[in-house]
Amino acid sequence: MSQLSQQVQNQISVSDKVVASARTHADKVAEVLAAQAMELGGPPPQATMGSYLAVFAAIADRLAKKTEELRKAEEDLAAERSDDIPVRATRDATAAALTTLLGLLRRTIEDHMGEKALATYGLATDSPRVPAKLLQYVKTVARQLGDHPTIVTSPLGSTFNSAVALQSLITQSNQLEAAVGDDHREARELETALAARDRAAAAWSDAYQGTAATLEGLYRLAGYRDLAEKVRPTQRKIRGDDEGAELEGSAGEGMAGG
Repeated sequence: MSQLSQQVQNQISVSDKVVASARTHADKVAEVLAAQAMELGGPPPQATMGSYLAVFAAIADRLAKKTEELRKAEEDLAAERSDDIPVRATRDATAAALTTLLGLLRRTIEDHMGEKALATYGLATDSPRVPAKLLQYVKTVARQLGDHPTIVTSPLGSTFNSAVALQSLITQSNQLEAAVGDDHREARELETALAARDRAAAAWSDAYQGTAATLEGLYRLAGYRDLAEKVRPTQRKIRGDDEGAELEGSAGEGMAGG
């Protein structure tokens, strides 16, 4: 499984505790709220308790759903980031090999035709370090090799053949072009995964705040102050800075005194 960020782990933990609280304490709290409604002239508790239980179930289920969507989006993002590592390594290795070839080509041309010939073949300046820029640099060199074909033999018998050099350059530049293309594709896929995670995080935030605030209000109305404090949404919980307070406990925990 792809590793989740600590922030999202904390957000999931907070959500799980709020959902567990809603499902654990729903019956007892709904019973109290239904009894309060009857005291105000409403129907008997049996007639209204089901409505309160439906509210508890609905908000808990929605938060659980949005939390799972956030988990999935974060896992997809982490997986996409992992995919980028070998692609980037291939790109960098291909760029390094091409830079080495350019260095050899530069020395060979200078040895056989002198330093002034470097400008003729677009090699008078250093090779760029950025792979995409290096690719453009190589295309210029390749074009110059094609425009100025030559075969030169040195006094020691070694030969420089621009056609052979051009073919070697084309082969490695094609490899780099493919690697750069793969890297650009991965970058676009990462942007898509990041946008999906951000949408899931925003939806989770709304669901969490709405659920936690609703539970807090219902708990307070029923007299369960400690439970209300434990589910109360805070900015630290929303941001995922911490996991929030423990929410486990008995259904009667936190009942205010008379």
